[in-house]
Amino acid sequence: MPASDSPADQARVEALVGHPQAKHEALIDRIQKNVVKSFRLVEAEFLDLIWTLDTYRMQQVVPRGMGNPKATSPDRRLEGIYRGKGNYFSGVVALILGQMTTSQLASRSDVWGFSQTHQIDIAWPARDQKPLVDPLICCEAKLTGAPPYIGNEGRGATADWSNRRKELKFQATDLKLYRQAQDTQIDNWDLWRKTAPPSVYSLWAARVANPADIEYMIKEALILTATYSDGVGLYAFQVNSAQSGYEPLPLAKGVSQRVTSLDNVLGYIAAQIRRVVLDNNNQVPAPVKPPAHPASPPD
Repeated sequence: MPASDSPADQARVEALVGHPQAKHEALIDRIQKNVVKSFRLVEAEFLDLIWTLDTYRMQQVVPRGMGNPKATSPDRRLEGIYRGKGNYFSGVVALILGQMTTSQLASRSDVWGFSQTHQIDIAWPARDQKPLVDPLICCEAKLTGAPPYIGNEGRGATADWSNRRKELKFQATDLKLYRQAQDTQIDNWDLWRKTAPPSVYSLWAARVANPADIEYMIKEALILTATYSDGVGLYAFQVNSAQSGYEPLPLAKGVSQRVTSLDNVLGYIAAQIRRVVLDNNNQVPAPVKPPAHPASPPD
């Protein structure tokens, strides 16, 4: 089924669920004006935003005024819009974390690793230098799962999770190795990865079609925190019984202190930032340039 960008189809879907860009702007405005410090306080608005975007996807209609006008077809415009769905999630959690601390965060910034740069959704502290070279905290935010539509069976919540876990493991190691470069000595892996900066966190939100997927998400997150990550926040949602929107799913049993809800991990990150600032006489730590090595950016 080809996508449509006809005004009649756009008006039909907009009358049904509204407009995703307008809802996104309203959500951002609410977080900023009300100094929202908890995802749960805007959970309903976030789920409504994702339901709205998914409805346009299921109806195969390009939202009015959205997408790259240079795209060769409505299908490409809609695909481009939908690929940016994860940015809605990462932007919302970054903004909420920003309300929880007075210290500036860097959003969607390039950060130097030992072998390459990595685009990180949330990094602290923010610096004028680009790419960043000395963050103490790095956090990735991922949104998975997509609804089916005519000609497409959709995408499960756990699709590519094992590959994404491998990517996060490499990213966490590469970021930590850059800070020490040739001076790195890993006598004990678990001790080194827990103490070497930066601390690395992950936040995952998933559209779940099968509640059993939550157990899989927890299992994968526990593996990640047991080997590479400093904490993983999980959030799951599903279509409600009326088929009229999304509703949250509680985490199943088996979570640990470092695999828990989005709000718990956001609170932990904010507390870590406050502690570091307090330990540095209520100031952001001074910039640190890691030792030079072949992957170093130019001065």
